[in-house]
Amino acid sequence: MPVGASRATAAGTGPPEPSLPPNYTELRVIHDEEVSPGSFVNVIGVVQDCRLPIPTSGKDYKSTLTLYDLSIQDEGYGINLVIFRPEADMRQVTAGDVVAINTAKVQRFQGTLSLITNHKTAIRVYTASKIPEPPESARTALAPGPKRDSRPPSVEEEAYVSHIYHKIDKYSLPDEHEFQAKAVQSLNLKRKFSLLEDVKEGHFYDLVAHVARDPHYGDYTLGLATLYISDYTENPNFHPQVWQDSTELAPVGGDPYGYNSGSVDMPTKDWVGPYGKRTIQLTCFEPHATYVRDEVRAGQWVALRNVHIKYGRDGRFLEGFMHGEQNISNSRINVQILEKGDIEENPNFKEAIRRFRDYDKKRKKEIKEIKAAQAAGLKRKAAVSSEQGKSYLNSKERRKRKREEIQKKEKENLANQELCLGLSDNITCEAHNAPYSTIASMLNPLVHQATINNQTAAIVMPFTCAKYRAQVRVVDFFPPSLEDFACSRKSTLLDALSDNEDGSECRSSSEDEDSPGGTDRVWEWRFALQLEDPAPPPPADTDRNKNNNTTTPRPRVWVFVDNAEAQCLTSLDAADLRRNPELLVQLRERMFKLWGNLEEHKARAAGQQQKQAAKQGGARPGGKKPNPLLNMPPLNQSSPAEAEGGGRDAVKEEPISNKPFACCIKQYGIYEKEEPGKAGRWVRCFGLFGTKINI
Repeated sequence: MPVGASRATAAGTGPPEPSLPPNYTELRVIHDEEVSPGSFVNVIGVVQDCRLPIPTSGKDYKSTLTLYDLSIQDEGYGINLVIFRPEADMRQVTAGDVVAINTAKVQRFQGTLSLITNHKTAIRVYTASKIPEPPESARTALAPGPKRDSRPPSVEEEAYVSHIYHKIDKYSLPDEHEFQAKAVQSLNLKRKFSLLEDVKEGHFYDLVAHVARDPHYGDYTLGLATLYISDYTENPNFHPQVWQDSTELAPVGGDPYGYNSGSVDMPTKDWVGPYGKRTIQLTCFEPHATYVRDEVRAGQWVALRNVHIKYGRDGRFLEGFMHGEQNISNSRINVQILEKGDIEENPNFKEAIRRFRDYDKKRKKEIKEIKAAQAAGLKRKAAVSSEQGKSYLNSKERRKRKREEIQKKEKENLANQELCLGLSDNITCEAHNAPYSTIASMLNPLVHQATINNQTAAIVMPFTCAKYRAQVRVVDFFPPSLEDFACSRKSTLLDALSDNEDGSECRSSSEDEDSPGGTDRVWEWRFALQLEDPAPPPPADTDRNKNNNTTTPRPRVWVFVDNAEAQCLTSLDAADLRRNPELLVQLRERMFKLWGNLEEHKARAAGQQQKQAAKQGGARPGGKKPNPLLNMPPLNQSSPAEAEGGGRDAVKEEPISNKPFACCIKQYGIYEKEEPGKAGRWVRCFGLFGTKINI
């Protein structure tokens, strides 16, 4: 203890003791979370510990003071004040100094509340050896500081500084030599961040990882919690986790995922982490164990501090261990749950999410290939001899020349077709060498011949995965209003990646529509186009054509346009079109190149329908307008342009003025459940891709 330090004694008779100045907060209130994170407070405390300034990635240095006051002097813990300032503005303190802080921000870090400075924070330091006994003022002990700390103290503050210093129990304060030794040691304490692929036995690391499944606690009396974490890097010294459906497909002789290892973990259905040797077991002791049990769940991202890496009991695989800190507050939690807002501040977190995204893509592709190979019974063919290879090469060359001749003829035919139909020059698409398909051919069902009980049966497949190139024209679109072509959804962690290309299903609702826009919403394109084959050129005998004005209805199909393909089509990013009129004008101009005056026809037809409904008394004024984004396109309705003229076979005085264009269409299936708990069905869908409106 410092010279003159003693345990607190009972107060004698005398003048009333000074109370905490107005607008100041006791440290106990902060520790007990009676103030919420993000609040600004004023505090007065005695310096118990100090970590000297260290450089950060920016221009500021970082220092940490541990403070305590009369409200927590018997609790055995302190409140941390994290200071970010230029090195020249850092305050010099020693054990027992009294510090008055104004406008510090309350933050939650590593599971507990602490204080952090900002550009408005003022720090005044009163040197312990110069603080007089009360009722003397502590002004003589006020140490000089930078300009930012020049705010003059109040009389109440100076009186309270003398009071708290001479009344507080100094038994927990280190002596001057011990305090300085610990401060210098804080500069040598290198917190080394590491990827799991680089960890080695006997070292301590800071990690950023994904929680693979809910923590396991076992017996509460043991004070332990077990986690499985991964940062999606691979370490050969980790215990392998095997995909349950792939054990019979593992190649003979072992593999880097440990599929053939004699001892592997079989993850449960609650496992959300990676497979192979990418996950490490982490055992948490108190005080971390309680926090892990209460707060951490599978799928969360966590920042871990001071993780000890060593081999487990069997001596075969590396494991992680988190013990309580020594010589530091016993309530410090070295586990921090990371949120989306931490991505930009923590580059290690951002890179971990990127690795997660890349691994998830690769895993889905591998599982798909494994299942396909298993179903088809594919086996790798033996290598052919060199002579056979030579013969195979010759036939390959012959086939190549034949394909080139066919492709040349197809190009000529495509050019003739485009010239004949007068395709729009405002629209371009990929796969220029692919043959054209008609809407009718796309709608033809795929029939699979199967043998059942030694009898051949024709099975109509609900859909097929295929891509087409077609010549079409737009006859309708959905939603009916361009303002609804963009919808919003809640943002996710993957949205923070600039190269994230994964489209997310837009879950729009009436609540989303009524709620104000905010930073937690992401806007995406989502609309559909109804397409039909273009009309063939009129026959040469125009008189005969006049006498026969009935035509066979051409097949039509609804194609969905998701966010990524809409960005490709329009070269625009989605936003709230009701609050962004400039973007709405741009969208309308570009879609005009695609569908001509279709929007005008739809608006006129809708107006006529409203007038007709009003005459028939079918309209209900004041009713809430349904949200079109929740409905499917009206697949069985005629386009409003045709409804205006009386149907598909009616003669239209003013037809839609749009040109056919070339586009790319894909067919796929979605699994739909009509009622919860009952079996669903596969529904065939079509989508637009690889098509662009020329600007």
